[in-house]
Amino acid sequence: MKTVIKCADDRVQIMTLVAGADEAESLEKWKLLNPDAYVSHRQMPDSAIPTDREFREAWTDTTPELVIDIDMPKARNIHLGRIREKRNAELAKLDIQSIMAPDIGDSTKLAQVRVLKQELRDLPATLASTLKSAKTVIDLKAIKPL
Repeated sequence: MKTVIKCADDRVQIMTLVAGADEAESLEKWKLLNPDAYVSHRQMPDSAIPTDREFREAWTDTTPELVIDIDMPKARNIHLGRIREKRNAELAKLDIQSIMAPDIGDSTKLAQVRVLKQELRDLPATLASTLKSAKTVIDLKAIKPL
């Protein structure tokens, strides 16, 4: 069993008690270390805790079922942030190409790079409706534009 602590920011913390530890005492220590964070707690079986931690920052405890819930708006923002990181790495590569193209007199390559860079800059807006339609983290994981 795990102790799932609901925090004021709607996230959850998972507490695993070591053998012989007192839950009430452990919760009091947690509250001292995390002032103003505690909202509530409850016991959940180990099987209720997701093994996939990819969207860990979006975990929440909002339904009465004994499962960790996923805050989908937060999960979408997390996924979009990861897409932006990959996009920024691709933009950096294209920056190098756009610097080199004029040096070798390749205006066609420069034009191609400019188009690609604009497509990458537009990517978050282009994906907005697709991300919004994602109902589960599985749906989000399927969105791999890069």
